[in-house]
Amino acid sequence: MDLSKVKKFDYMNYFKDIFLNKSIKISQKQKISFFESLFNLLSSWIPITNSLSILSYQTKDKNLKQIILKISKDLSKWKKMSESFADYQKSFSFFDIYMIKMWELTWKVSSSCESIKNREEKNAELKSKVIWALIYPMIVVSLSIMMIIWFMTFVIPKVQKMYDDAKVNLPSLTQNVINISEFLQNNYIILIIIFICLIWWLITFKNHSQTKIYFDKYVLKIPLFWSLIKKQILVVFTNTLWTLLQNWININEALDISKKSLNNAYYEKRIWEIISEISEWLPLSESMWIKKLKEGIEDDYFPIELASIVKIWEQTWKLPSLLLNIWNKFNREIDTIVKWLSTAIEPIVIIVVWLIVWTLVMAILLPFFNMVNVM
Repeated sequence: MDLSKVKKFDYMNYFKDIFLNKSIKISQKQKISFFESLFNLLSSWIPITNSLSILSYQTKDKNLKQIILKISKDLSKWKKMSESFADYQKSFSFFDIYMIKMWELTWKVSSSCESIKNREEKNAELKSKVIWALIYPMIVVSLSIMMIIWFMTFVIPKVQKMYDDAKVNLPSLTQNVINISEFLQNNYIILIIIFICLIWWLITFKNHSQTKIYFDKYVLKIPLFWSLIKKQILVVFTNTLWTLLQNWININEALDISKKSLNNAYYEKRIWEIISEISEWLPLSESMWIKKLKEGIEDDYFPIELASIVKIWEQTWKLPSLLLNIWNKFNREIDTIVKWLSTAIEPIVIIVVWLIVWTLVMAILLPFFNMVNVM
């Protein structure tokens, strides 16, 4: 046997497929465009390999092109499409992979692509609403912090030198502001390190499997924003559950997939409890709300409206249409909350910033007033 003709195993490409592919990520906009284009091509009865080839030429995004070419290559080797998509976990969710798997089993190509596209569009719309509610206060707070830091590190030292030269007795407010200014100037490196360590700790705390549930629990209790966060989770949950049930996925699997799409460990734990209870033949409505209601405990996870439509479903078997109605209701409530937050946060932020600025200005002017009184 001629060993020189034996094809050597390509270890570099093997490890590249394992590690690098998992880190490739495409934007939500690119993902929506990909599935929309794929849906249009497949609906025109163009074979999947040809459709992917066309999309690889059309796309300008480097990461998306790499994903399409890799999936096309895997298909030529008779690898399942769902397994190819699963190699890119940062780009495609568990829901996407499951819908593609259902496509492979049922051959409902257009339905699967359209379901993924529609879900991503609704999630993108919801995300934009939440960002719109937060963007104004974030900009105002960021600019205020920058202004205060500049004031404390550049303006206050000059004012301090002026009063030192004049040998003026400083009021306690002015002295405290000067002390804070000196502390910031002398320890800014330590403060930056502490800030970086705090951010790193929060990221680690959020992503660690054992502490993520506590982080997500406290996120749901953030003042002013807790209602918006809960509604946002419920909108994603009802939308995902509705999509899966529309495609005839059984309730246990649908709940399990919906749980993984929420990105909130606290809600995931509650849904896991529901799945365990309905597996023991407890009605879903009982597990969601009624059981706790009988025990005198109010469920913090799911509102009574959601439990009510589940109770109706158990009698009429029309849960998908009912979920669509409750999804629309939650969406309208999110719009109301966003408008309320935009209206409520603006005066709160302005008042807080005004108080801080007023304190700094008074700290500068009080010694001057004392000098005028002495003269």
